[in-house]
Amino acid sequence: MQIPVIVLLRNLLSALALSLLAACVGAPADPWPVAADSPDPYRWLESPVGSARVSTWLAHQAQKTRHWQQRQPSYTRIQAQLRAAWDHPKWMVASIQGGQVFFYYNAGLDQHYSLYVQPLSAFIDDRERLLPPGGSARLLIDDHAYSAGISPGAISISPDANWLAFQVNSRTASGSPESLWYLQSLRAPSASPKLLSVGYQGWTLPAERLAWGRDAGQVFFTVSVPTDTANWQARIYAQALDTASPMPRQIHAVANGFSVRQLHVLDSSTELPGQGHPETLAGHSLLLATASATDNDLRWCLLDTDPATAAGAPMTHCQRLSTGPRAERFVGTIKGKPAFITLGGLGTGAVTLAGAEQWRELIAETDAPLQSALVVGQTLVLEYLVHGSSTLRFTDLQGQGIMNDLTPFLPAPVSIEGLRATDTHKLLMSYSGILTPPRSVVIDLPSGHQTLLTQDQPDLPLDGLHARLERVRSGNVRVPVWVTGPGVGRGQLPERMLLDVYGGFAAPMDTSFSISRLVWMVNGGGYAVAGPRGGGDYGERWHQAGRAGNRHQSIADVVAVAEWLRSTQPASQGRLAVSGRSHGGLLATEAVHEAPRLFSALVTEAAVLDLVRRDALGGARFWQLEYDGTRASPYRTLLTATDALAHHPPALLITRDNDAVVAPAHSFKYVHALQAKSSDRYRTALLAVFAGHEHQPGGAIDQLIDDYALRWTFLNSHLSIDKTSH
Repeated sequence: MQIPVIVLLRNLLSALALSLLAACVGAPADPWPVAADSPDPYRWLESPVGSARVSTWLAHQAQKTRHWQQRQPSYTRIQAQLRAAWDHPKWMVASIQGGQVFFYYNAGLDQHYSLYVQPLSAFIDDRERLLPPGGSARLLIDDHAYSAGISPGAISISPDANWLAFQVNSRTASGSPESLWYLQSLRAPSASPKLLSVGYQGWTLPAERLAWGRDAGQVFFTVSVPTDTANWQARIYAQALDTASPMPRQIHAVANGFSVRQLHVLDSSTELPGQGHPETLAGHSLLLATASATDNDLRWCLLDTDPATAAGAPMTHCQRLSTGPRAERFVGTIKGKPAFITLGGLGTGAVTLAGAEQWRELIAETDAPLQSALVVGQTLVLEYLVHGSSTLRFTDLQGQGIMNDLTPFLPAPVSIEGLRATDTHKLLMSYSGILTPPRSVVIDLPSGHQTLLTQDQPDLPLDGLHARLERVRSGNVRVPVWVTGPGVGRGQLPERMLLDVYGGFAAPMDTSFSISRLVWMVNGGGYAVAGPRGGGDYGERWHQAGRAGNRHQSIADVVAVAEWLRSTQPASQGRLAVSGRSHGGLLATEAVHEAPRLFSALVTEAAVLDLVRRDALGGARFWQLEYDGTRASPYRTLLTATDALAHHPPALLITRDNDAVVAPAHSFKYVHALQAKSSDRYRTALLAVFAGHEHQPGGAIDQLIDDYALRWTFLNSHLSIDKTSH
């Protein structure tokens, strides 16, 4: 639809007036008065960002943020320091298969990581000499292969290391996100990659989930097929790999209303203990986890991959497994039986062995959440979360503990980012921590010997930074808090502290590495990350204690941690900011509303701020359970509050321009309402809109650096003792 010329002219004149006014008075004025008689006066900001009124408003906000930024003498210095900190070689080992190391490499400021493969011994030798990829290292995917708007996704390597499947993320012409899997032969690297897909009634249906056949001669994958009733049906296909013109063949159609959530291949010798004698799987080799569109509980079953008996078969041809309590993830095969992580009464995770009619618990639940498990030869590797930090435990296949002496090799707080078996007795582990740059190691399980493969080494002084765990009392519980920064090792807290929270959707606190956050600490800032109720730091009970009708307890936990931090900082000079991303942005803002005097600044990223309109603003179906019965939210409180928010701290709200999970309008509406409520609109709230990939930070490296330069400048400005430059 064309926009009338009069509208365009009016918007042009409006923008011109804003520029002239800003030039006259220094700070941009706000030409959008409050419609006090409307229950939601800023709903118009939910319109597409390209609409005339919203785009004009966004231009005004960008001008306001730039004007503030230009008045901060430290911005350029912080920006340069961030660039220098990012500019160091970065490595990530993806897999070790067939004696070959598949690894990612970034020379420093490359937009994406490049993917290489190299013999293991040569890779270790090159890393010991600190050499960049070269010699026997073969480039598989170049960083420069991705253009604007296209980014790399997951990769998967066949068991014989002859095939690579890689994912490419982009957007369709309509703006919808799209992820495509491609197959690349590693024996014929010059051959063009082939899209893994199925043709159906003129459609090209891309693969969604895949699993390699045990003999490496085929790959299984799922697609969603449109049905006559305008719904989608999940189907499973198999594709031969070494055929000149492979055509996928359908082997199964899942019942309508169900989707495939997980897909695994089992060895045909796997047993199913029933009431009688154990039976082998025979032709069954695919393990499926399915769930309906309205139910997240997974239903596990085994599928015969013989297309003569399975193609187009109804759901009843998928043999149901007895897994015990709620089975979340497949672990591997133990003594011929499928093993799963299951959630029992504690909601922290056990390991159970499944059968056709009965199941058996191998590893009982403990107070610590079981994050992941992996079978490596004759060893079961268990990753637990202890006060937000990953730890390892090893048992034999009877569940008896072994090798406890490996635990000290993980410097808390850390987050394990990958566990993979490299052969029958070696474990590849990748991890990082708040003060631990990313590392990859190979552990020989029989001996416990570790070989360091990669270790990022940013050019920043880390010696003066320390971390310690605190457990802050909130009501009748203790909330875990990792406090890091200069002086923390001596029991002191810096004068400038940043508290980061999430506390929702059963997600534990984030203890992984961030080079940008490290720059904040190197410059004297303190950092604390808390695990309030609603998160997953102590299992499902901890989650339930802070979700839906219990969300007030999650807010109380954040306030309790903030009070402890303020009481521990220098009494006369301490300043505290609070930040959060997505749900964490909601929780951080709610804590500000609950106790505004505790905080000197608020920073949110892609925050959920209007729960009344959550369904219209990107709310996913699983949000309903998390926010069930919750109607109050910071935006609505802001619209109706009078004196209650007189002490609302300065706020910086960051959002992504194409976020399909949490719509940018959440932040737009809150910023506008906060500016309208303040007598000093210029200093109260700033908005920054950066590029991203869906709900995740992304875009060019320069944009990411600008993002964090703005954050740290904003915090320095409002947490410093001298506030004359504000």
